[in-house]
Amino acid sequence: MNKGNYYKHKTKKWFENKGYFAEYLEKQQRIYDKKRNKIIFVKKDIAGADGLAMNEHEIIFWNSKAGTSSKSAGIKEFAKYPFPRFVKLWLVCWKERQSEPEIIEVNDIIYENPD
Repeated sequence: MNKGNYYKHKTKKWFENKGYFAEYLEKQQRIYDKKRNKIIFVKKDIAGADGLAMNEHEIIFWNSKAGTSSKSAGIKEFAKYPFPRFVKLWLVCWKERQSEPEIIEVNDIIYENPD
């Protein structure tokens, strides 16, 4: 399992352990590569999120990260989509050997600085 998949799986389990319904948001597309003359498969996050978590109080679109170094890319990706303001957008950042992630709430960043 690569590092990205490891943290994505860890995030889903973290939400489930807190009582949320959690699911991955990813689609796989077939693309024909003319140079190689073969079909390749590409994974793409839906609405810029690795997953969705929800309970009776909130809906959270989340993107898991190894550390916080790529948080600006995650923020820019979420900002591309027209999320309703009541939906929470989180970057869930994990450090190695950490049992709890750092949560960066992207809503405040996007709606304060819409550009």
